Amino acid sequence: MYEQLNLLIQLQEVDGKIRALAGQIKRLPEVLANLESKRVANKTEFEKAKDLLQIAQKNKRDREKDLEAGGQKVEKLRARSSEIKTNKEYQALLKEIETAEQENKAIEDDILTLMEKIDAAAAGITAAEQRAIEEDAAIQTEQKEHEEEFAKSEEELKSLELFRQDLASRVQPKVFSLYQKLLISKSGVAIAEARTESCSGCYMSIPPQVFVNVKKNESIITCPHCGRILYFKETTVQKNA
Repeated sequence: MYEQLNLLIQLQEVDGKIRALAGQIKRLPEVLANLESKRVANKTEFEKAKDLLQIAQKNKRDREKDLEAGGQKVEKLRARSSEIKTNKEYQALLKEIETAEQENKAIEDDILTLMEKIDAAAAGITAAEQRAIEEDAAIQTEQKEHEEEFAKSEEELKSLELFRQDLASRVQPKVFSLYQKLLISKSGVAIAEARTESCSGCYMSIPPQVFVNVKKNESIITCPHCGRILYFKETTVQKNA
């Protein structure tokens, strides 16, 4: 029966590797989705920089129209000076012209500010574009590495599954059925080493006589507390030798 126990030990080790690899492969879509999210975020940043430039350019055009209209207003006001007959009217006209010129000066300041924003937005586009190119290249490299890694994992998984089939075929049906049930109910740990009269699966003490029988590795004995199949490693090693 120690041969059956040794097969179960190997089987549990293989099952652990299979679960780990299957978990890695299952995460591939999530990993690739996260990389795609980074790519989208980079594109969004680039588009945002372009939007800021377009907004600044539009605002500048609008203010330039306002300045043109303001200049025309000043010219019209000045043209009215020949029509003025009293000093009071003349002073009022001068005040109106001064106000219009101040408004135009404010518009010119706005245009200068918008020109600075346009320059900054243009620089932002250049930086965002360069950053997007560099990060996209890095993302593609990382994506390729993940795909290659997962391809290797799939190949290894196939090999392990074939090896598992071979191991399982050599385990007695009754024993294998028990192992399978425990594998599911005990979170992947169906067989546990008995150490110093305790189960390494649940860490509970094993009755002395049960421990004596476990040390022989001559029969399938389960832990009276957690139900896992018990084996004694030192005896197993000696018999293999």
